[in-house]
Amino acid sequence: AVHEFLLMGPAVIKGDMTDYNVQHFFDTKATVIVPAKKKDVNGVCTKKDNDCKGRELVDSRYNDMKATMYLLGNAFRINQQKAPDNLPTVQAAKRFFKEMDAMEKLVIKNPKTKDPVAQKRFLAALDILDEYLDLVELPPTDSGHYDKEFSTLVGESSRIT
Repeated sequence: AVHEFLLMGPAVIKGDMTDYNVQHFFDTKATVIVPAKKKDVNGVCTKKDNDCKGRELVDSRYNDMKATMYLLGNAFRINQQKAPDNLPTVQAAKRFFKEMDAMEKLVIKNPKTKDPVAQKRFLAALDILDEYLDLVELPPTDSGHYDKEFSTLVGESSRIT
């Protein structure tokens, strides 16, 4: 998701919120989160309507990023005594969400070709993202690790090793 977030950068710097990468990042029908699977038993459909095709779960890359960031931030606990909202990692993630939620409202409702408010939100979110990545012990955004797209399918090998 960091890769897709960074792909928005050039368009956001220009101020063009109508750009494909910006719109795609927030599009709730753009990203397949869980691919559809057949629901048959040994090749035989057991449903009465003979419809054994599963449904794929789709959402925006941003919503997927929000869930991932919160869960990863919550994993960096020393003990179970501290509430998740008190963890520095979760606090950084929530600050990121606050900036990006505000940007999402600007971009989805009324995308403009010159939007300085959305630009400021993106730049603030970028700084917070770097802080978050440091807290969860991942490389910073300018490290080059997020330059190429990688598979998000479960079971695929990770890109950062």
